[in-house]
Amino acid sequence: MNASRTTTRRQLIGRAAAAGTAFVVLPDWMVGLTQAPPALAAASTARLTPELTEGPYWVDTMLRRADVRANTPGAKTAPGVAQDGVPLELTINVLEGGEPLSGVAVDIWHANAHGLYSDESSQSAGGGTSGGDTSGQNYLRGYQITGKDRGVNDAPVAGQASFKTIWPGWYTGRAIHIHVRVRKLSKHGATIAGYTTQIFFSDSDNDAVLSGAAPYNTRSPQNDPTTDENDTVLHGADIATNLVSVAGNLTDGFTTSFNIELDRAEVTARGSLGRPNAGGGPPGP
Repeated sequence: MNASRTTTRRQLIGRAAAAGTAFVVLPDWMVGLTQAPPALAAASTARLTPELTEGPYWVDTMLRRADVRANTPGAKTAPGVAQDGVPLELTINVLEGGEPLSGVAVDIWHANAHGLYSDESSQSAGGGTSGGDTSGQNYLRGYQITGKDRGVNDAPVAGQASFKTIWPGWYTGRAIHIHVRVRKLSKHGATIAGYTTQIFFSDSDNDAVLSGAAPYNTRSPQNDPTTDENDTVLHGADIATNLVSVAGNLTDGFTTSFNIELDRAEVTARGSLGRPNAGGGPPGP
């Protein structure tokens, strides 16, 4: 008889990273945004991801751009200055019932290699990082419209938004992550409804970047002190949906993709930036 084996959370994280797949739920205000018929069988079997906290560092910059690495020339502080770090090409595929969903805005925002977000007057990243006031800067923030903006591609791709960014740095209390917001915009650019989630990377991928590349390796410790396993936002049930695998190397950079599967019957969020919390964990930065 085979000995019984217990699957650890670290093993689950590794398997999720190897699969490289994530599915996320969104509200039914997106009905009719695509002409494709719903693939009910696919939708019913997809693993749906709960909403994860927006955190305190969301800023509605309304910067419609694919390359988010630099401050814009019009930034109040350090105009035109780009962030140092390992290049990361991020593709986000938005689907409804297995079909590409075009016409929704996808925002991303995350910390730089030193663990600091842009346009924040006060933050403490730890690891010897100083200068927590980044007011007037807008690096590592931006959005694209699925199916309308070409992102890093030669032409727009149905249901897709893509970005040129860098590998995020760590800051005290959280595992390395990227915030993602999907929202429906009015014709005047106002947010009608949407929700937020977060993308995570494996501990081993994070440690390879932090210890092997500048400026990450100028900080101490040269690994993420908050691992995926002890992060307060990434719960065990979210590992399979919110942790992605990457391809590439430290010299040329990495690529990754995050698939967002929408369920239009799941919840309504009219007039709100976020749908009702589906149990994705306590608030956090």
